[in-house]
Amino acid sequence: MRMQDYTTADGFLLHLDCATVEAAVDRLVAALAAAGDVLDAPALVAEVMRREIEGSTAIGGGLVIPHARFAGVTRLRVAVATLARPLDAGADDGRPVDVVILLVGPADDQRHMLRVLAGLARLVKRDGFADGLRAAGSPADLRAAFLAD
Repeated sequence: MRMQDYTTADGFLLHLDCATVEAAVDRLVAALAAAGDVLDAPALVAEVMRREIEGSTAIGGGLVIPHARFAGVTRLRVAVATLARPLDAGADDGRPVDVVILLVGPADDQRHMLRVLAGLARLVKRDGFADGLRAAGSPADLRAAFLAD
């Protein structure tokens, strides 16, 4: 599995000025919709946030990985944003979130999505991974840092 297969250049947003995680998710979903990978952006944002309300995906270390399967998603996608201002997302470590990694997939693709989610879990545990994302100076740098081995 190669993460680059699930990303698009337009799915990397730098220093978003958002007041909520939902606003960041909305911006990431809009980027995926513009690329043609999401058919109903508002409904997908609502589904992602419904799942986030059920249980926060803030994993600590300033990272949150909201995710959902949804009928209006044409293919599995990962989108990443850094935030201009950290947000409280209810992480167990109490650290505010400044990196959002969105994972969305088609409603009927549970097994594939779980494999990519497991891959993301391994990625975010790598030493220096999140700091590399935070240090990015452009969307291209952010994508390169995300995809670095």
